[in-house]
Amino acid sequence: MTRFLRSPDSAGEGSGLSYSADVRKNDGNIELSISADAMSATATLYPPIGDGAPLTPEYASELLARLGVSYGLLWDELTERILDVNTDRHILRDIVVARGAPPVSEHPEHIVVEDRFMPGFRPVSDDEHSVDWKAISPVLVVKKGERIGSVIARRDGVNGSDVSGRAIPYAKDTVPSFTLGKNVERSGDDIVSVGEGRVIIESQRISVEEVLVIKGDVDYRVGHILFPGDVVIEGGVAAGFKVYAGGSISIKETMDAFDVSAKRDLLCAQGIIGKDQGQVRVGGALKAKFIENARVAVRGDVEVPGSIVGSKLFTLGRLSMGDKGRIVGGEIFATHGVTCGFLGGGTKPVTVVNVGVDFTVQQKLDQAGVALRELSVRLARFHNLLKARPDDPSVRKACADTDAKVKALAANIAELSKRVDIDEGAAVEVRNTVYPGVVITICHIRVSIDEPLKKTRFRLDRVANKIVVEH
Repeated sequence: MTRFLRSPDSAGEGSGLSYSADVRKNDGNIELSISADAMSATATLYPPIGDGAPLTPEYASELLARLGVSYGLLWDELTERILDVNTDRHILRDIVVARGAPPVSEHPEHIVVEDRFMPGFRPVSDDEHSVDWKAISPVLVVKKGERIGSVIARRDGVNGSDVSGRAIPYAKDTVPSFTLGKNVERSGDDIVSVGEGRVIIESQRISVEEVLVIKGDVDYRVGHILFPGDVVIEGGVAAGFKVYAGGSISIKETMDAFDVSAKRDLLCAQGIIGKDQGQVRVGGALKAKFIENARVAVRGDVEVPGSIVGSKLFTLGRLSMGDKGRIVGGEIFATHGVTCGFLGGGTKPVTVVNVGVDFTVQQKLDQAGVALRELSVRLARFHNLLKARPDDPSVRKACADTDAKVKALAANIAELSKRVDIDEGAAVEVRNTVYPGVVITICHIRVSIDEPLKKTRFRLDRVANKIVVEH
């Protein structure tokens, strides 16, 4: 005689089926249970009592067969536990005697994008003792050949089976389906960028844009900008934020010039305002409505139709301003000349304009001059010390070494002096008024303005070695 025991439902789901066989009193006994999902079978082993018959593998096999457990049998484990029960005479509970095999879902080939390129908020690490919020930027930049993601190969689905041998059909996984856009390609099992730029994922399409467009201001929302291509800023640049571009920069509103660098051109539809020793470096041309209290270095031409106030502007090209364009205070270095409307101001601010020189060479020349003066002072001290200690070899050696450095530096200054004046034809043309307080230098020949001048052109007469003032 046999008996089936079904445990009560748990949380609304059947908790499985239990089965055992009636045996003689004191004989060993087994109670088998199948889980609600039929994915496992467990046993409770009861040892014989007194002269009762021990448990046997054959008895266990018969019970498993009657209950229909035919798949995933852990037969070796069960026979060892039967031996333990017969030997130790202790009840063993919840012995797993069979396990089903879950199905393996079908997985299509798909692309997995690296986490750092996925859009969304990224919390700051708890290990960070301080956070520079300006340095946290949502702009994700890649170099040519850099990996963006990887291709996960297709995996076939495999049916599973419960412990009764009933097949469990496999499912088909749903995975994000990415497509490849501009400047992105597959290389083996990698998804890589074929150029430098910003990674953009829109509508499950992966692209690398060579132009970065900022929809608004560069501020804490955006962070510092360091981009290998062109940058278009549809707002302004807030104080304290860096903008570096490997191409050109275009800004539609006023830029607070903390630290801005463009390898090519810089276009400021409004103007540039200097902040806290800020600087602007431009590898191409510069166009800005105005420049105020800024330090700007440009390799190409500069166009400023408005005003340049209290600034230091260096350009290896030409500075062109409108008929109403004003240069008030500060210092201008423009290799190939200046054209403006007004030069200086009614309050006589010191306004210096230098043309005809290569400002990069001039800067090296100025630095060398400072170093030469310091070395000359040191050499004079060594000479005085040598007079007091003529037989001291260390003093003699220091004096000789310093003298050699002075001569080498003097030779370098002489060479730089030959290369600093590069355009003797450069001129300064003022179409309205030149105010007192203005100093104009052309190839290191200087003239100071002591009275107002109207519609004046300053040029260099190299034969007379003086600046000619033409009206």
